[in-house]
Amino acid sequence: MLISDFQQGGPVMKRFIAAALMLGALVVLAGCAQSTQELRLSPAAPSTGPLIGNGQSLAFEVVDGRDNTDLGRQENIDGETIRIQSDKDIAYAVQLAAAEALRGYDFQPTLWDGGREPRLRIRIEELDHQVTAGVPFQLETRIGLEATAWRGGERYRTRARTTLTDQRALPPREGTNTEVIDEAITRALGELLNRELANFLAGRN
Repeated sequence: MLISDFQQGGPVMKRFIAAALMLGALVVLAGCAQSTQELRLSPAAPSTGPLIGNGQSLAFEVVDGRDNTDLGRQENIDGETIRIQSDKDIAYAVQLAAAEALRGYDFQPTLWDGGREPRLRIRIEELDHQVTAGVPFQLETRIGLEATAWRGGERYRTRARTTLTDQRALPPREGTNTEVIDEAITRALGELLNRELANFLAGRN
């Protein structure tokens, strides 16, 4: 029955051809892939509010506390592993989005000054993007952020952990990996810069 189906161009043969073409395309794309991807990250600021900061200045900085500055790894069908990196300081990309989110509370982020209050430091504890080869490709992005705030001689600390998963039929290129990582950063910042932290910075705790 299977031989007859193949000879007559039946559904079994069509599925076989489609699978073969897909596998061939994946191998070709993997063979053309570069050994490093450099991403231009630009995460959006999470939505914040209400306006409780009264326009006060906020000494602010973001630091990268990771041991490895790579963003992650991508595995291809042929077994090759691609390094995923940022084309600029990842802390700077996170700081731009976080500063915009703080303005949503009506704070005015300024340069870091360890002697000023209120002040806020965000530390990137983890940012890891892994792509596992398969049909489909599995994408997983993990990010961990820590915020430490000071006001009135008191200190407040909080953390955010976000894991974002996705699937793609073809090996993800720079644009796809950038989109997924940007979204993970935005979600983590939204969890970190919550109303409780904003109230502390505004002196409403």
